[in-house]
Amino acid sequence: MRTKLSFLALAILILLAFSPVPSTKAQIKQPNETARIHLTSKPAIVRIISGYIGRWEWQNRTYDTQNLSSGSGFIINPAGYILTNAHVVSDIKEGDDAGKNGLFVSLIQDLLRARGIAITNQSIQQGAQYLNQTGARLISFQRINYVFLQSGNRFPYEIKSYGAPSGEGKDLPGGKDVSVIKIEVKNAPTVPLGNSDEAQVGDQVWVIGYPGAADSGLLDAKSQLEPTTNDGKISAKKTSADGAPILQTNTSTTHGNSGGPAINDKGEVIGLLTFRGNVVNGQEVQGFNFIVPINTAMEFVKQAGTENKRSQVDLKWKEGLEYYWQQQYSFAQRDFSEVVTLFPDHSEAAKLIQESQEHIVKGEDQSGTAILGAGLIVIVVVVVILLVVVGGIILIVVVVSRKKKSAGKAPAPQARPAQVAPSQSFSPQQQPQQWQQQQATHPVGGGTTPGFQPTVRLNAQQATEVIGNSPRLICTAGPALGQEFPVGQGVYIGRDGTRSQIVVSDPQVSGQHLWIGMINGRFVARDNGSTNGTFLNGQTNQRITEVELKDNDVLTLGGQGSVKFAFQR
Repeated sequence: MRTKLSFLALAILILLAFSPVPSTKAQIKQPNETARIHLTSKPAIVRIISGYIGRWEWQNRTYDTQNLSSGSGFIINPAGYILTNAHVVSDIKEGDDAGKNGLFVSLIQDLLRARGIAITNQSIQQGAQYLNQTGARLISFQRINYVFLQSGNRFPYEIKSYGAPSGEGKDLPGGKDVSVIKIEVKNAPTVPLGNSDEAQVGDQVWVIGYPGAADSGLLDAKSQLEPTTNDGKISAKKTSADGAPILQTNTSTTHGNSGGPAINDKGEVIGLLTFRGNVVNGQEVQGFNFIVPINTAMEFVKQAGTENKRSQVDLKWKEGLEYYWQQQYSFAQRDFSEVVTLFPDHSEAAKLIQESQEHIVKGEDQSGTAILGAGLIVIVVVVVILLVVVGGIILIVVVVSRKKKSAGKAPAPQARPAQVAPSQSFSPQQQPQQWQQQQATHPVGGGTTPGFQPTVRLNAQQATEVIGNSPRLICTAGPALGQEFPVGQGVYIGRDGTRSQIVVSDPQVSGQHLWIGMINGRFVARDNGSTNGTFLNGQTNQRITEVELKDNDVLTLGGQGSVKFAFQR
């Protein structure tokens, strides 16, 4: 018995010595349900800008007009197929001629406002007649059909299938307000689609998108591409005037949310936000918003010749998030790096790579803890088994040896044979059972939108929703040719990288040549005392000191014209 206890005690000491010591470091706060839905889904959410911009010439003056609207959408296939509302892209669907007419109406409205004349159908018609007679003409025209990813990169889109906005055109597919558009990307992040027929009143939903109310001049340009997640419940199942099924939700949404996904607690899209209830006394009333069921939208997905499909990016992104939340930062960083390699525009993965590295530098990485603990347990189990086996063999040898010695001695005439108690007997036939009993006794190891309006049409009285612009500079000549730079609240252009945000290596450019930014609500260009001067719109005989910038103005740095930047709003 004493031999057994010695081996068992040794095994327990080894187990305690090799068992992982609980970490005393603070544990990262685990994400709540909304945060999980937001982080898992947001890489596939996009912002869609649609409409037209133009410049008019009339009576020796130029006028800039725009009819732009903002909406939301989500990627359903790694090849760049996106689901959104039809009314988000209706301006592009109607074509360039309709777009030019819309810009003409905008010009008329701007002139009527400037003259203090009420805007009515009659005043618009009279204004159109007068402008036509006096020679107003469109001198520049641009179609805007862009999908913005959260990285800031934009891609022109193509409409692949289209169902009329709700309540419009019975000749089109039922007024179901669904469209599938496509951009040219690969390995894009996606969201999984669910079954809207299973949705019940009271189910929790999250709506993700770009509400116009979240845009603000106080936020930086990056925030314009950060989606907003609001939660609520399914409050009713109804039918639209066109006969299509509709889900009602009390989730708070507003202009710009149109086309954004409604996601259930499984992380699956069950519909697209589409429109809101009627206004009361001219005011929006929250809590009465409507969703096109995803089963309805699937008709248009099939028409577009595509399907909902997950990508390797999605798998690695989800795996990396789980590692990150478990403080296994090395593993998380590895997965996030694969995500960025497959899809460089995955800005959220790029951000978490940096944050993971910061945690690793601080000594907070627990990536090896789980593997080390499991490995040590395996080692301890093997050691204990070996100790038990060796101990058993030694016991057998000792017992057999004693029996042989006892058998070789002649017994004394008066003595009776020695009796061995049953509890002390030990034979090879009993070994397996005894090992099993020992291990059993001492186990080893651990136990839409509401209020969203499409672009203004000729007979409309309501102005188009205009989003907060993100002014930028596009290099049209010089070392940075083709590159775009956000202006934000202000940037310096120059040859010295320590003093300028936009660095241009050209001898015509001074170290800190030019500042461009906002002053009192106006964007201006201010020459910073440069050696070779700054010139506006090719007028190389007149260098500027400070000038207000208009859309598409071109700034030339230096008199040779080797460096140029176009300003776009």
